[in-house]
This record gives sequence, structure tokens and C-alpha cells, in this order.
Amino acid sequence: MNSMSLSKFRSIAGCCVGMAPVALEIVWNRAVEFQDGMVIVNMPVDKETEEAAVTMSYPDQGYMSITAKQPCDVAVRVYDWMGTDLTVRINGAVCVAAREGNLLVIRSVRAGDTVELTHLLETLTVKEIVRGEEYKVSWRGCDVVDISPRGEHLRLYQRDLRIPKVYPTPEDVHFTGAANYGPTQQAQGSK
Repeated sequence: MNSMSLSKFRSIAGCCVGMAPVALEIVWNRAVEFQDGMVIVNMPVDKETEEAAVTMSYPDQGYMSITAKQPCDVAVRVYDWMGTDLTVRINGAVCVAAREGNLLVIRSVRAGDTVELTHLLETLTVKEIVRGEEYKVSWRGCDVVDISPRGEHLRLYQRDLRIPKVYPTPEDVHFTGAANYGPTQQAQGSK
């Protein structure tokens, strides 16, 4: 590779690496946004803005609450995994929300009012192929709560609060190379 193409490669690689934080910031900023007097919850996340406080209970329950800090309309993006049996309440009283495309819209919410959305939440296990390997992935709403096979020493996606978590012991860990040199070996000082 000549110096000109190496320079160009470094420029492109640096640009791509620098894009990940920018992309994450964009997603975070758009998760809950305020436009034209409306709080729009695009993603179920715990987030507080100047206009509203959003909390949710995923993956344990199909529940989200939005407490308005000022008079506004509230819109919640509806996803297929939420099903069709959605209940909306304002300050505990059931209300009817308008359906506008893939948004549930609640009009004329007062400052201090809490809008709650509840729905059934099921666990769906699907087969996924990643880099030629087959995995069973359990989704609970928008969250991965389990995956198998789990891997040798870092058991990820143990998010279902009804199932006890399994943590590896030092005896479970067998160092096979730098790629799996995890926290257990680091704590032991093994190499």
C-alpha cells in the first residue's frame, strides 16, 4: 500500500470510528423528542427532558409512563411486539388515544399529568444466524433477555428478572487466547 492510499485508508477508518458516537447521540436525542407542542416517545427508554419524564418497565412488564412537565400532546410510537391490546391511562383513568399511523396520540395533557401505556409482553424465541453460527435468541419486547449458546465465560443477555442469573466461577473459565481474556482472568492475574 503506497503512502497516498494508506493516508486515505486512515482518513476513512478514522471517520467511520468517529461516526459511532455520533450515531448513538442521534438515537439518544430522538428517543424522546419535543416537536410542535408534542412529546414524542420514539423508543421505550428511561429519559427525562425539559418537557417530560419517561420511565418504562421493559423487559419485565409492558409498561411505560410519561409525566408532562408542561401542557402538551403526548405521542407514543407503537411497535408490533406491543400487540393490539393497548391500554392508555391519564392519572390512573382509562382514556382513548387517537391512532395516527404508528403513533398513539393523547391530546391536551396538562403539566403534572401522567400518561401510562400498558400492554401484554411475551417472550419470543427465534433462531438467528450470526457469522455462520446458529443461536436461539429470546426477545421480550425490544430487549434480548437470553441467548444460547451463551459462550464460555461471559454469559450475556441475562435480563429476564424472573430467572436467577448465572455467574461463572473461576473453575468455569478456561483461557484459550486473547480474544476471550475476560474479567475473570483479569481478576486472577492469569495470562
